[in-house]
Amino acid sequence: MCRIAGQVSLHTNADSKQSNVAAMMLAMQHGGPDDEGQFLGDKNSICFGHRRLALIDLSADGAQPMTDVTGNYTITFNGEIYNYQTIKAELQKLGYTFNNQSDTEVILAAYTLWGTTAFARFNGMFAFALYDKHLQKTYLVRDQSGMKPLYYRIKNRELLFASEILAFRKIGIDQENPDWKILFLAFGFIPEPATILYEVFMLPKGCFLEWDIKAESAKIETYIQPKKQTYITNLEEAKLLIRQSFSKAVQRHLIADAPVGLFLSGGIDSGIIALEAAQAKGSGLHTLSLTFDDLNYDESKYQLIMALKIKSKHQILNLSQKVFTEQAESVLQAMDQPSADGINTWFVAQIAKKQGLKAVLSGLGGDELFGGYPSFRRIKYLKKLTHYLPDIAFNLLQKLPKEAYQKLTYLSLHSSIGYYLSLRGYFAPNQIASILNIPIKEVWQTIGNFDYPVCSEPNSNLFAAQIEQDLYMKNQLLHDSDMMGMQHGIEIRMPFLDTDFIQTVNNIHSSIRFDQKLPKGLLIKSYQDLLPKEIWDRKKMGFSFPLQKWMKTNPITANLATSKNASIASFTQQFLEDKLHWSKLLALYFVSK
Repeated sequence: MCRIAGQVSLHTNADSKQSNVAAMMLAMQHGGPDDEGQFLGDKNSICFGHRRLALIDLSADGAQPMTDVTGNYTITFNGEIYNYQTIKAELQKLGYTFNNQSDTEVILAAYTLWGTTAFARFNGMFAFALYDKHLQKTYLVRDQSGMKPLYYRIKNRELLFASEILAFRKIGIDQENPDWKILFLAFGFIPEPATILYEVFMLPKGCFLEWDIKAESAKIETYIQPKKQTYITNLEEAKLLIRQSFSKAVQRHLIADAPVGLFLSGGIDSGIIALEAAQAKGSGLHTLSLTFDDLNYDESKYQLIMALKIKSKHQILNLSQKVFTEQAESVLQAMDQPSADGINTWFVAQIAKKQGLKAVLSGLGGDELFGGYPSFRRIKYLKKLTHYLPDIAFNLLQKLPKEAYQKLTYLSLHSSIGYYLSLRGYFAPNQIASILNIPIKEVWQTIGNFDYPVCSEPNSNLFAAQIEQDLYMKNQLLHDSDMMGMQHGIEIRMPFLDTDFIQTVNNIHSSIRFDQKLPKGLLIKSYQDLLPKEIWDRKKMGFSFPLQKWMKTNPITANLATSKNASIASFTQQFLEDKLHWSKLLALYFVSK
């Protein structure tokens, strides 16, 4: 896990490139505290930068940017390839020799043999830039789930890229995207490929950008190769495959030459990871948990049940309101791009760093794959509404006093975005217009024009899974996990998003994959003989903080309550009366800055 940046241009001199890349890397040094490096090549037309967080091959041999033995291929790489040992063995059988133990060298060798088709072979979380001297091309590549970020800008016949938005700001690229506040108030995040900066975009997941150095042109293509699916329709077979596939996924995610731990929330997903990790590592696994004095949020009882069962080295941090208040401003400033979530991950990463760990396993992805959210049950009713109600009825809904009804107006978009915002949206269009003091027509145009692939999936559960993974998980959860983890130099690994495991889950027929009575029923049934009943047979809490209470006395709230913007002041008052969720208060904080 690292941070990368680079500049590719025929028109900028070497000194300027090196200065720019050095400044970009310095801005991201928190994400790569172990080492740094730079590469200048192709008659000074290319400069790559790298900040290293060493997890595999801790020696100097794993330093980056890395060039292969022929001198034809150079890479700057952020992330982990979990199946690199399998690919390496295959390449060795074909006659390739390796000089170090890193997964980075495996990427170079794989590209040498298979070209861009190699990208589909990588099972991991990654973002990298690869320079092909022979073809005179640079490739930007991102993993299939979008776990690692990779931002880019193409302007004035040059390519710039970096792992964080902050890196662009450090070299004077700071003109804001005029649409970001509308999108953020609607979603609670800035949806990809948009960013807070004008003309800076996120590379789509599962894609590569090919930059032709001589032609000074770019194209973006997916590298994901469609696979023929044979659906599993037998419950017992599905349960067995889940166990077998997930066991292998966890084992892959434990591969490291540095200490790896597990965040134990007390829920189903982290509990199942704990079971498999303990099976692979034996007793003594490092586990971490956060606790609170407020019993409505404290899950220490369930965390200890799992810690004792797997005989882990368990570390608890009791988080107080005082500590949160002291760090709140630092947490919000660390988000790189505005996010109305991610605070929990900051403190998880902080405790992991204090324990000397470099990576932590997370249960992120289980809800999205197995139907753990209320959206999986609600989506079919929303589809019925769009079928029977005319658009004028949806537009009238935003005038009703109840917030849930107001967001249903988004269904008039008749798109995946419309369904998502009606389920998870933050503010309705009329509220956004009021907060930003703009015509409501501008709000509708911005959201309506947002480019998002059409989802034509007729099955309601599969439709919900797709929008939860591609909107909420990718833009909110994965962004926050990467950004907050890397602020402390901690890699957060997600076994549920293992490429092979996702393929296994997708091969299970929806009638078995999504239990109609028990959320995440298939996952629970697959581990029911091992997972304590106290863990799975209770109401889902979700990993949250007592922020509804804590934020009421926070200086941030006091400032918003006295805002000259009447709408912001009014919404803040609603928060103080417990009529507005704390996450929306944070959204107001970001747009008022």
